[in-house]
Amino acid sequence: MPRKASGAEKVSIARETQDNGDIYVYERKMIYDPIKKYNKTLSKTLIGKIPKGSTDMVDTRPKKRPMIITAEQTDEIVKASKRHVGMLDIIAHVAEKSDVAKQVLKAVPNDLGLRQKMLTLAWYGFATDGDTWPGVTSWSTRYYGLLPYRDTPISQDMYHDVFAYLGAHEEIKQTIFMIRAKSMGKGELLALDSTTVWTESRKLNSGRSAPHKDKLVKNVYKIVMIYSITSRQPVAYAILPGNIPDGSTVPNALEQLKALQLDDVEIVSDNGYCTEDNLLAMIMGGFKFITRIENDIQWISPLIDQYREELAFCGEIMHCDPKFSGVTTMQMHTFQYARQRGSEKSGLAKGETEEITRRLYVHIYFSSTKKADEDVKFRKQYDAVYTDLMSGALLDKDDRSFADKYMEIRYWGDRIAEIRPNKAAIQRRSRYHGFLVLVSRKEKDTNHALEKYRSREYIEEDIKNGKYHAGTNHPRVWTDDTLDGQLLVQFLAQSMHESFASMLRIQKDSLAIANGDMEHDNRKNMEQEKALKNWLRKTSMYAILQWFDAIQRTEVESKHWKTEMSKRDRLFLEKLGVKPRG
Repeated sequence: MPRKASGAEKVSIARETQDNGDIYVYERKMIYDPIKKYNKTLSKTLIGKIPKGSTDMVDTRPKKRPMIITAEQTDEIVKASKRHVGMLDIIAHVAEKSDVAKQVLKAVPNDLGLRQKMLTLAWYGFATDGDTWPGVTSWSTRYYGLLPYRDTPISQDMYHDVFAYLGAHEEIKQTIFMIRAKSMGKGELLALDSTTVWTESRKLNSGRSAPHKDKLVKNVYKIVMIYSITSRQPVAYAILPGNIPDGSTVPNALEQLKALQLDDVEIVSDNGYCTEDNLLAMIMGGFKFITRIENDIQWISPLIDQYREELAFCGEIMHCDPKFSGVTTMQMHTFQYARQRGSEKSGLAKGETEEITRRLYVHIYFSSTKKADEDVKFRKQYDAVYTDLMSGALLDKDDRSFADKYMEIRYWGDRIAEIRPNKAAIQRRSRYHGFLVLVSRKEKDTNHALEKYRSREYIEEDIKNGKYHAGTNHPRVWTDDTLDGQLLVQFLAQSMHESFASMLRIQKDSLAIANGDMEHDNRKNMEQEKALKNWLRKTSMYAILQWFDAIQRTEVESKHWKTEMSKRDRLFLEKLGVKPRG
């Protein structure tokens, strides 16, 4: 029969070898646990170490004892603080002028803590040029007490909970979208565009294998953006699986515009969104639009041939881009669609094809420079595919399609014996090089149509900025809710980014410009404004914020002072409308 456990503490010596070869010697106190039936360690005390190559134990460095401060010594400590306030003054001003703070207040009226955390996270996304979210803890510690959320620094668990809550409550996001939509004016130009983003999470239902940066990547999702070209501000977005084509996103985008009560707007889109079904959907939905259309569409090619000579020799020169000449023609285009329900008036049953004819304006542009560039681009692509075929390299889907269409390949067994150009196919393609075709429902002016379409290019740059300067490019999230919540916060940060960019553009355009005011137009003031303008031209937004982050407010007892600023810096804040805190 085994001996019964005594229940007394036992003391033993344990040795543990460290990575550097030293052996640490510990005194362990243990007691036997009769229920779990093993020895449980009560304490473990380091009593010394045996250095590598030695057999003798030596003492380790003792821990420093905490300093004990008496009440008399406490009275001698000076009350003082130092805070970085310059950058935050600018950020608070941008948040106010962009209406982000008001939008969050209306979307979350009854939860002060959530509201403050959302704004703090948006400030972080804007101020740090897209740093990853784990950095918000140290950032909010640095500016503790000066941010919208002042209780504690933002921890990882805290911002994760905020993202998950926002993603699970769709009404918050849609309320912000609705508020932004109400600020749009009649006839506002809206760009419809999309971008793909990937994440390492495999738990996202929206993640798909899809092209991303010219590679096939897993866990890709698509963000469809509705952007105001007029104000250069994001209005709304939607998250879709990454493998959905751009053209398939239009019907839902139109429904979202209707939900946001944006009926009297003009949609500007690229050729990826231009299909017969999408043109019809925009017409039936009552939307005005300007969209690029492919040159080889069946009803577009004859129009190009019809106006080819006129454009080459005596077409109207475009003021927004003199390299192009253009012409506009009105066309009555017939659309076909399957009826969703039967009609007694037309006598057609559900599912039968119905035809409707609507007026469209087709704007055709030609540039000899564009034609030369497209000719060179085609030749380079032809040479690259030819080289890959002759070397035996595997072609991707696009290159294989290119080879099948523009090359005549003769085989000798399994080997390629000869490759000849398909002259007829190449001539058909090169015939339409240099042409750009837009289709609009309302815009009749050739110059204005191209100008509106070209203004969309700024939005492409703004969306790119949102990905790389607001942290949207590679979000580190694991669920759909946290992804959606994070994108909403980054959406607010992007709005602040675009508002600040607009403020800087306005300031640069107004500096060093005489206005007839003698006090303003004097030589000294104009030189100061010129120096500020040159600085703004060569300094990024992030660098400007970091520059003003050097301004500190030091407080000692009841006295305080701030870092002195140069005349240029004071002029910048004055022009921006920032009122620095005292």
